[in-house]
Amino acid sequence: MRMPLRLLSIITVTAAIGACGTGAPSAEPTSPAAPSGSPGPSAAPSAAWLRASTTQAIPPVNAFAVPDTADITADGRYVTVGPVDAMYPGPLLPNLRERPITDAGRQRIVDEARRLGLLGGETDFTGGGRPGGITGHLALTVDGSRVTLIGDPTAQMQCITTPCDPPAGTPAAFADLWAKLAEPTDWLGADLGAEVAFVPNAYALLVRPAPVPEGGPSTPVVLPVALDLSTFGVPVAGGTYRCGTVEGADAATLRPVFEAANQTTQWIQGPAMSATFGLTVRPIVADEDPCAETFGGG
Repeated sequence: MRMPLRLLSIITVTAAIGACGTGAPSAEPTSPAAPSGSPGPSAAPSAAWLRASTTQAIPPVNAFAVPDTADITADGRYVTVGPVDAMYPGPLLPNLRERPITDAGRQRIVDEARRLGLLGGETDFTGGGRPGGITGHLALTVDGSRVTLIGDPTAQMQCITTPCDPPAGTPAAFADLWAKLAEPTDWLGADLGAEVAFVPNAYALLVRPAPVPEGGPSTPVVLPVALDLSTFGVPVAGGTYRCGTVEGADAATLRPVFEAANQTTQWIQGPAMSATFGLTVRPIVADEDPCAETFGGG
């Protein structure tokens, strides 16, 4: 079974809890000339022009695996979460997809946020929230400055299947923009280029106790890089887990191995070693430090 993007953006936290245990683009980012709402020519290519992420009152070790709902980098890459098969064990990596977005497309996002009454000075659109509910965090670049909004991305669930016209400046308006950001093709159209798989330059790794493999004992996977999982990164979650990042050549070497693994894959340092570990892997898009953001510090 395949899940649509817009629905996945709402329920991805719940899915993470249960799991824990090229064609040429038709639209290219335009020149550095910066319209209202663009990052401007001084923005670093790895910076985030927009981040739409979520938090929830769940254990950090479960929240770690949840990717951002949408990211737009300063150099014009729009990254979202693609459909996934509803199966267990699920793949180790989330299905992140990217496409180029024009400056005009980014301006349309700012204009839509303004039309929905989200840029009038108010920043909290949670409507009081719900205990244990999902909170959406939207960081958006407007006229060269960062605007950070919070809200309830589930405030108008019927928007998943029914067009909405919510009152401006309401939680429903925030949810409407959130749904559009999660699945932008219908409303941004020609301002988006061809979709391809997102290839990260770095991964955040959460090293955890070895999982119980599905269907009984299996052969652990040997890490293809010199990465001592017993001392990797920093201790988190009371010292029972460790968290850190790999980047550059090590990330490139690990990529095909991670792509072939699932959430119950066991990992070892080398063929002669017996200590096994589990991994939760979070691709890094831009301006994020999943270890510090999830566990604090950094």
